[in-house]
Amino acid sequence: MADEEDPSDLFAIPDFWRPSPWLDQKKFDDFDDLNNLNNLNNTNGINNTQNPLFTLDLSGAAHLGTPQDLIDTGKVQVLNADENEGDVFFKLPSLLKQLADQELELGQTHQPHVEEHHEPAEPEPLITSSDNEDFWLSPDNDSAKPPQSRTWESFEQPEQDLGAPLFISEAGPAAFDALLASKQVVDDIPDVLDPALYCACLLNLALGRSSVLFSWDTDKNSFVKTAPGLRISGLSLDSVKAVDTLCLDCGNSARHLQTFSEAAYAAATTPTKVALAGVVDRLVLVLRSELSNHGRGARSILQLQSVVQPVHSVLSYFKSLVKKLAQQKSDEGILSCLFQEAQASEYRSELLREATREVLRILSRPWTDFVEAWIGLRAEEGIAVTKTGQGKGFVRVADKMWIDDQGFDLEEADYFLDEDKVPTFVPGDMAQTIFETGRNLRFLREHHPEHPLTRLDMVSLAAPPKLEWEFDWDAISKLEARVKQYRNAVSRAIHGVLPGVPPETQQGTLSPGTDDLSHSTVQLQYFGKDEAQVEASIVASMRRLDQPLENREPRDELTRLLHDQLYRTADTSPDSSKLSPHWALVPLLSFSPVIEAQSSLINQECMKLLFSAHHLRTHIDLLKQYFLLGNGLLCGRLTHALFDPNLSTAERRAGVALGGGTMGLRLGGRQTWPPASSELRLALMGVLSECYESPSRNTTTSHLPGDLSFAVRDLSPQEIDRCMDPNSLEALDFLRLSYKPPAPLRPILTPTVLLKYDRIFKLLLRVLRMLYVANDLFLHSTTATTTTTKTLLKESTASLRLRIEARHFIRQVASYFFDVGVTAPWKRFEAWLDGVQAQSQSQSQFQSAATGTGTGTGTGTGTENDTSTDDTSTQRKNEAVNKGTGGAAAVMCSPDVVRERQEQVLDEMMGVLLLRKRQAPVLGLLEETFGVVLRFAKKKKGEGGEEESAEVLYRLFRKKVDVFVTVCRGLGEKVASSSSSSAAAVAAGGEGGNCVELLLVRLDMVGFYGRG
Repeated sequence: MADEEDPSDLFAIPDFWRPSPWLDQKKFDDFDDLNNLNNLNNTNGINNTQNPLFTLDLSGAAHLGTPQDLIDTGKVQVLNADENEGDVFFKLPSLLKQLADQELELGQTHQPHVEEHHEPAEPEPLITSSDNEDFWLSPDNDSAKPPQSRTWESFEQPEQDLGAPLFISEAGPAAFDALLASKQVVDDIPDVLDPALYCACLLNLALGRSSVLFSWDTDKNSFVKTAPGLRISGLSLDSVKAVDTLCLDCGNSARHLQTFSEAAYAAATTPTKVALAGVVDRLVLVLRSELSNHGRGARSILQLQSVVQPVHSVLSYFKSLVKKLAQQKSDEGILSCLFQEAQASEYRSELLREATREVLRILSRPWTDFVEAWIGLRAEEGIAVTKTGQGKGFVRVADKMWIDDQGFDLEEADYFLDEDKVPTFVPGDMAQTIFETGRNLRFLREHHPEHPLTRLDMVSLAAPPKLEWEFDWDAISKLEARVKQYRNAVSRAIHGVLPGVPPETQQGTLSPGTDDLSHSTVQLQYFGKDEAQVEASIVASMRRLDQPLENREPRDELTRLLHDQLYRTADTSPDSSKLSPHWALVPLLSFSPVIEAQSSLINQECMKLLFSAHHLRTHIDLLKQYFLLGNGLLCGRLTHALFDPNLSTAERRAGVALGGGTMGLRLGGRQTWPPASSELRLALMGVLSECYESPSRNTTTSHLPGDLSFAVRDLSPQEIDRCMDPNSLEALDFLRLSYKPPAPLRPILTPTVLLKYDRIFKLLLRVLRMLYVANDLFLHSTTATTTTTKTLLKESTASLRLRIEARHFIRQVASYFFDVGVTAPWKRFEAWLDGVQAQSQSQSQFQSAATGTGTGTGTGTGTENDTSTDDTSTQRKNEAVNKGTGGAAAVMCSPDVVRERQEQVLDEMMGVLLLRKRQAPVLGLLEETFGVVLRFAKKKKGEGGEEESAEVLYRLFRKKVDVFVTVCRGLGEKVASSSSSSAAAVAAGGEGGNCVELLLVRLDMVGFYGRG
């Protein structure tokens, strides 16, 4: 059955395409001949009702010797159709027509007089096709016309016969060569090479390879031509040199870039330099590949020139670019220089502009990867940055040194921002945000390792967006949408929503980087598995092998860009409707959304944990109560324990037992000073713990937060000498408060902050002593005695005036210090803290409600009512805080912001309390005035010298007060003269500022001291 022929296969018959040998054509010129044929047939007895299409001449076929010659193809014609008419019903194929024309020519040659006699012609063997040849699909059967040179004259007037060419360029290469030879000496005529050979050498030269005509000269570091006098036919020597120069520059640029890449790979020590070497290597490889593919089809030097020109422009540009980048010594210098060059490339061609942007993306990737690892968007590669190790990038790890309140030099390792290693295109506030975000993340990892933000698997489930350059508004809009999705996903993960979703849903939220690894998880392991697992592994492996191969072209964006746009024609122009932001905004728009989102999430969690888990408000309130003497009970207990002479002494004496009553230091009623450490313990025992007021109102602890206690300050020898005098103002400078903040609160309560607290406590303790002395002088004022001499009367008047004026002066200064200097700034700071705490809680509750979870344990309507009530109270609190602080609390802050705000408040207090360095002369005048009062108190106890009478001391007191008031008045006028400084001082509560005027109003409202 297999050997039988298929009856439907018409072409199974050999040479079926040939006409039948029994056909013979009678030539009819018109329709009348067809009628004559009908009449002839009727005469012979043949009845034909239709006109035949073909006729058979049997007489002409009788003498043919072979069956193949029975068809006279030269006489086969189509009836009722013109010979030149194209649209006919029956038409001969082109090959049959060609065979017919050949047979007609042969017939005319051998039979010149066909009508007179018929001689048999020698049969021509017909072309036979082989069994395996398909005649109709053979391309050799198409008769192609030879190419002709077209001119505008022949196009407009085809019938015009063109004459001889008028220009030498139209006469052909031979005429041009003859013209060149006629103008040169025989010995100077250059040799003419084959154009194909010369084009091949030029192509190799443009690719940066040596050839027969061009070789690499190591000394000159360039390609040189082995035979300078060579040229090709049809081109002058100058034209050939121009093409040679173009290809020479292209080859040198490719060779230099390749050399730079190899040297950079060998000597590079930084990721950016390695990336630069990789980009240059890839660039040269792609350009060589494109030039080789397009240069093979070049048939002339001019065509090769057009192919080399785009590659030459790209290589020349990147050669100059790499030269500039190679001069930079650091990674940030390379990125900064490349950013400037990318900005300048906006005025170049589209290919160079896009290529420079892509190179900027690639070279910035190591820096952006480190930023992502630092702020917690990806895992850290290599050695992680810790305080015990070395720094990396713009993060520097060094020992932070400071001097504590005891005068000791302390060192502690900490992170520091190295601004010199930040690229110039990154704004300063963005760099600070990046650094603070990473440092706060390390705080979470150190103290809360179970937090979702510290777990990279939870972060990867949220699909964090990558830090990449975006140069058009559409990409920036898409980035903002991805950032919004990431924030929502992280919020759900923090509140426990994301871990509870089904696994198939979580797989859909995996980051794009993890999806590429899904196919590589198929492992053919048999040991320790049952038959079902082995079968499943085999089936998965077979499915993996059944998948089509991945298309590796192009592998990266730079390769695709050069492949698509290097030889792009003009009709495929880029879309000009895309708008791009200004280059000054590109870094902000590209990186800021991701960085701000991550910073907001981390800062919010840090603040929430600081307020809830680490009780930040409790410690800050403790500092206010004790260091700023904001606790009234503490002030009373401390005043009696230090200054009351009626208390039992804690001083140890030989043969004298200590009393059982309340003991104190009795600063005004003893001769020996300073007290021993045992006296301090006995006199101050229980003062701090018994006076503590906890914010929770129901906390009873045996120890104070931060292990608060009294301690002895480390003093210099000069300060120790001044402390030895119990009647001096510095007698209590040795006493200080010792406080150690917990480790989580050290970023906020730094040693610098505690040192400022200690300086304020030292001054307020002096003021507290002066208040006691002034009140004691006023209460124990003596009346006139029996002595009525004029001298004694005068002495009593001066003493009385000094008592009254000293009490007024000290009370007003103390009121100014406590009310204006301490209480007013602290109230603003507390209001700001209330707003920050309320905002962190409200945002947490809002996110819980948005994700469908809550922080409370109640359910149903009661929980909703409680939540709404809390939200209403929080909203009112925020409105009040924002109204009082100018909206400062509306911005989500970080631990660094809290620390800076606290330092700002302390600096404001120190400015009002005259503790600034530039205010030291004013504070010295105030201390001298206090010293006069202490000398007067000493005299009243009978310990003063005879030379210091009450009148002398009063005059000295008035003089000191006059000078102090005059200086304060001048300071107030100086501040008021500057409108900007005055406005800033009023807005911030003053750094001195107009607050000095408040002191002047309190001291001398009517100008009493200005008259004397």
